[in-house]
Amino acid sequence: MKKLFLILLTTVLMSSANASNDKIGTYEKLGNFVSLDLVFTDENGMTKTLGEFMSNKPTVISVNYFNCPGVCGPQIDGITRTIDRMELTEGKDYKALTISFVKTDTPKDAKNFKNNHINVIRKDFDHNAWNFLVTNNQKTIDTLTQSLGYEYKKIINKQGLVDYIHPAGLVVLSPNGKITRYLSGIKYLSFDLKMALLEASEGTVRPTITRALSYCFSFDPENSKYVLATNKILATIILTFIFVFFMYMLISGKKRKKGDNYNE
Repeated sequence: MKKLFLILLTTVLMSSANASNDKIGTYEKLGNFVSLDLVFTDENGMTKTLGEFMSNKPTVISVNYFNCPGVCGPQIDGITRTIDRMELTEGKDYKALTISFVKTDTPKDAKNFKNNHINVIRKDFDHNAWNFLVTNNQKTIDTLTQSLGYEYKKIINKQGLVDYIHPAGLVVLSPNGKITRYLSGIKYLSFDLKMALLEASEGTVRPTITRALSYCFSFDPENSKYVLATNKILATIILTFIFVFFMYMLISGKKRKKGDNYNE
């Protein structure tokens, strides 16, 4: 029985490890600081440091690229809907930044991407409070993504075009660049973002409650959508079952041994 248990446990652990070989996703670095000296150019061609774009305000950041055929568009749409309902004043209470991780993106790409998405905001909104940033400096991109724990992968699709597998979510920074909160996925509650920004203004770090969802879902680059990560879920269920079964056998064995000793 013990031999069977070890075989099953080894098999499940190997399956689980293979399912998570690619280091793609957001690896949270709560409490760490992002360099505010990184230099970017916005959609209007203005070049400033990250700190200057943040204007000493709590800031929500999304990392995307502006020719993305997949999740980036729906994610920005999710942010616009959240901001549209949020009871904070952009530019005064917070700043928003969408930063490209692809160095070939240009200010023109950033402007087109911005215009295609945030014009749907219905409330009176200062468009200058949400900047879309680019840089052709790969070191700057790497420094930012590594600071945020943002891991992506470049791929060549079946048509020979360059694409990227990357996570979707938001990172909230305090005015001095401390990472205080992560929000996962492409849709966000306005209350969650509002509270994250208010807490960031005080430098308060909060864990990500919805992080478990990123364990259950993975991004399918071929179909450009999130799918249920059945391998991970199945491995978790089997491991739980094996653990419960092992504990049952262990306790039952001890009870039988006590019973045999008592009969003697």
